[in-house]
Amino acid sequence: MKIKRLFLPRTPGGVEVIIERKSMKKVRLKVFPDGVVKLSAPLGVPDAWIDDYLTGKAPWIAKALNYFTDARANEITTSIRSGVSTSILGRQVRIIVNEARSYRIEQRDDRVYIQSPTAGDQQALQRQFERWWQKQSRLYFLAVIDRMYPVIARYGLDKPALQVRKMKTRWGSSSGRYAKINLNYYLYKAPPPCIDYVVLHELAHSLYHRHDKDFYDFLTVRMPDWKERKRILDHEIVKELIY
Repeated sequence: MKIKRLFLPRTPGGVEVIIERKSMKKVRLKVFPDGVVKLSAPLGVPDAWIDDYLTGKAPWIAKALNYFTDARANEITTSIRSGVSTSILGRQVRIIVNEARSYRIEQRDDRVYIQSPTAGDQQALQRQFERWWQKQSRLYFLAVIDRMYPVIARYGLDKPALQVRKMKTRWGSSSGRYAKINLNYYLYKAPPPCIDYVVLHELAHSLYHRHDKDFYDFLTVRMPDWKERKRILDHEIVKELIY
């Protein structure tokens, strides 16, 4: 692994790009929500080619970094309070907070109603909402796994267990050894077809551990439009990884 400094407009000192060489066929460039820029390249690609490639991609990198910077800047104004909106299963919903004697959260159509004895305590509201989100997302993800499990059941594989957790750089991950799927807590913001894609992706890893031709052929046969679903996740939903 090596680090290259790439100089972009309005970025004093430049941006560090992590460069990794792997046994792979194509170059892959990613910008993560925390500002990390990573390029993975086949073993035989010359350094000069990588330099030219990154120079050509500089405007795209700058645009992606700006997206995430804007999102972080808005984090305080989009905290959980009455009147703000968030996305659930690809639909915008408005949050309504009411003072009450007991704790309760209920979603009705495009509204999420939060009842709390501590409606003025921002941290308490955040914790209450996160517990609700964790429960709701888990129930939904489990239903998707149940629906899609037959795709791999025919190969004699057990249905994987589910863990929902916050992840910075992935929508999901899997462990074939322990028959477990990890799904990103924030994936619940995405439209259902995109969630289906992530679940199928992780189920496919039970059969194919690497992102090789067999893996992508499996995806394409069972979900011909998976690339478009992935594009929506990586270029639209990823900008909403805060409430």
